[in-house]
Amino acid sequence: MKRNSVHIFAKHGKCLLCCVLLCFLAQSCYEDPVVKVPSVDEPEALYPISLSASSSQMLSRAIVSNDEELQATHLGVFAYKKLADGTKVPVFENTELEWDNTLGWTYSPMRYWDRTASYYFVSYSPHNANVDYNIDEHCLQIKDIPYWQSIDANVVDYVVANDYGQANGHYIDAFGVKPVALDFEHILSQLEVRVVKNAFLMSNYTLSGVSYTNIPTPGTEYKAQFDFYSPNGENFDETGAPMVNTSTMGNLAFSDTPIQMAAPQDAPIGNEATEATSLKHLVVPFSSNRGHNEKLQITLAYAINGSEQTPKVVETPLQNLEANQRYVLTLSFESGTEIKPSLKIEPWKDVTVDEPKYNW
Repeated sequence: MKRNSVHIFAKHGKCLLCCVLLCFLAQSCYEDPVVKVPSVDEPEALYPISLSASSSQMLSRAIVSNDEELQATHLGVFAYKKLADGTKVPVFENTELEWDNTLGWTYSPMRYWDRTASYYFVSYSPHNANVDYNIDEHCLQIKDIPYWQSIDANVVDYVVANDYGQANGHYIDAFGVKPVALDFEHILSQLEVRVVKNAFLMSNYTLSGVSYTNIPTPGTEYKAQFDFYSPNGENFDETGAPMVNTSTMGNLAFSDTPIQMAAPQDAPIGNEATEATSLKHLVVPFSSNRGHNEKLQITLAYAINGSEQTPKVVETPLQNLEANQRYVLTLSFESGTEIKPSLKIEPWKDVTVDEPKYNW
């Protein structure tokens, strides 16, 4: 019995020893990826920039140029967003990102980024027009590389980690890894502001202007659609555009025709245009301006019996807003100059807008 026990132990002991050795060998073969950080006297041109291709739990390899004549001021970027149902929607398709000493990293046209989706990036430097990208495998093939090394075992590459969904890449300089702020925190939503007064308020209230902060200045490539509506549904031409990129309450956009505010109970049920005095931004881009504590601020200018009052300000953190949502904000005058704000999220309204306004 004792001899058999020794035999069994010896047999199993050998197996156990083999397992330990295999684990040791596997560990000894693995090497953590190394990010090379140049010293102060090394040229920055050797260390172009890379964005992450995936999450912080995965590492992306960025093939980079080893030509001293090239400067790390241009990136070619591919990106897609992944929706909740797993659908991949292209966002950047070999978009060129350029460094500007004044503006930072710039790209065109402007994109609006949905914080409810996850974004995946893969980038390379310098930008090359002849690149094939496979969205399923999230990899790219670069062709016609006049200033590049051959893509072989001797290629220079860096490993850079980054959180997906956050619009921060990283570049390497003499002092280590630094972030690339790309102003990706733009969201595209529908916003409707309704202004009403309680029926017991006998004074004559008129809406003379509305301004918004943290909304990019309209341009040819992105512009919100907006209309003033009177209580009876008549459409007013709002010549002083209320989309004002301003941080001051005094810089308001005034309507040429002040609008009489409706009383809620005077409005027929089921007709949105007559429920309240409404300013509808059917498509609105919001920008956080690289900040995380900034707010969407709506400033309401109004008059009582023809006398302009101190503007009212309603604000909410931009982090509370999401893309693809329709926000209906109702500002009710309860007594005199006191207002009560209420917010509802309603289904998105399909409207006719130019494609560049979406820029997904």
